[in-house]
Amino acid sequence: MGVHLKRQEIYYISMAQYNKKHNFNERLLASVAFFAEDSILITDTDLKLPGPRIIYVNPGFTKLTGYSAQDVLGKDPRFLQGPKTDRSVLNHLKNVLQKGEVFYGRAINYRKDGSEFWNEWHIEPILDEKDKVINYLAIQRDITERMNFIKAIEDKNIALREILEQIQFEKKKIQDNIFSNVEQILLPAIKKLRRKGSPLDKKSIDVLENNLKELTSSFGSRVSDKRIKLSPREIEIANLIKNGLSSKEICETLNIAFKTIETHRNRIRKKLDIINKNVNLTTLLKEL
Repeated sequence: MGVHLKRQEIYYISMAQYNKKHNFNERLLASVAFFAEDSILITDTDLKLPGPRIIYVNPGFTKLTGYSAQDVLGKDPRFLQGPKTDRSVLNHLKNVLQKGEVFYGRAINYRKDGSEFWNEWHIEPILDEKDKVINYLAIQRDITERMNFIKAIEDKNIALREILEQIQFEKKKIQDNIFSNVEQILLPAIKKLRRKGSPLDKKSIDVLENNLKELTSSFGSRVSDKRIKLSPREIEIANLIKNGLSSKEICETLNIAFKTIETHRNRIRKKLDIINKNVNLTTLLKEL
């Protein structure tokens, strides 16, 4: 209230000085209101029904609402409201005006032809020299296009969330199918293979079985994390180490030199920041 009164006082002082210097008159103010693009509406101060009553509207009001001055003079502005008008905004409006403060808000209003539009408006109490409210000035603007744009963005965000949820659902469905195939088809077949072949073949089959069981686990993604950056070959060797194969067994399985395996082991330890030589690589990989 204090700020508002201060602004009004500055206004009166400024207008008094301007009037004295330029012989300013009310006709100029009327012209400004008349030619303004925004809707301008002035009412009396009776906030109780059937008030407040409209005492002036400019052509901008007619352009916005379809109502002429003859249609609305002496009426309560509530006729612009309808089924979709937010009552909480109107309650806030009344409370603000009763305190003598300036109101800013937006709500759905209705034109003369019944069509809806989003109305953004502010209402300013007009005070006299004694700080008494003598009128209310409402400036209104159609922001339907802006609100439709905001709604379109919100709708797109909702659609995007639904797409992401569908993607997660499909991923879960694929994961469940993989589990089912591993459990019902691949693992039984591997058990039959284990009965044949050399001990090394059986060791490799054990590794294959463990890999299939962990097919949907995050071991591969963890060891290839951007902070670690293991190469595909290093991930392959790390997985064999994790499953308990010795360097010699890995050599025979992958058909590469023993020295190459040791080089990969050292690189894996370095990338995993294993400085202590006493730390067991196999144990650490099982914990990932």
